[in-house]
Amino acid sequence: MSTPETGLPSTEGPTGPRTDARLQESRSDPEPSDHAREAAELVQKLTPAEQQHLAAAVVQSMDTPEQQRAAAEGVVRALPDAAMQGLAATVVQSIDTPEQQRAAAEGVVRALPNEQREQLADSVLGRPDRVTRQHLWYIVVWTMAAAIFIFGTMAFVLMYQKKAAEAPLALATTALGGVVGLVATSPGSRRED
Repeated sequence: MSTPETGLPSTEGPTGPRTDARLQESRSDPEPSDHAREAAELVQKLTPAEQQHLAAAVVQSMDTPEQQRAAAEGVVRALPDAAMQGLAATVVQSIDTPEQQRAAAEGVVRALPNEQREQLADSVLGRPDRVTRQHLWYIVVWTMAAAIFIFGTMAFVLMYQKKAAEAPLALATTALGGVVGLVATSPGSRRED
């Protein structure tokens, strides 16, 4: 089968009809920047579906995993922001094993700036309500109070027996300092409800 414009044979490729005229044009040996410009012009003529297939074919055609990764990164950098939003989830879900998925997800999270990591944690875990925060605060304070009592009693008993009591006494005073720090209000603090 030949195309009416060129009279050259046409074949059906993974990205749609392909004419040997395109191949013949690319066989001349212009500078590499000319090749890139010509390729970009040809890609612009493709339909969006053909462009998707072409991008996948380019990445898959690379010889080494490093080349594939570099090609995929180039494709990702060319995406508009709106298209990138769901890309990470799509990539992680398309990976075969749970271990690889976990590693990919960790890589995505590590690549985020700290502020976005905090937003991600808040969106996944949520913020505890006032009652929950109060219960957690009571648990921490009562646990430290119990540590003060236990280690204080232990230190007293050891001192009464004329034995070394430095370790339990240090633990008791550390817990006491923690409770004082939690109970005392700081001048710069503000209440969040």
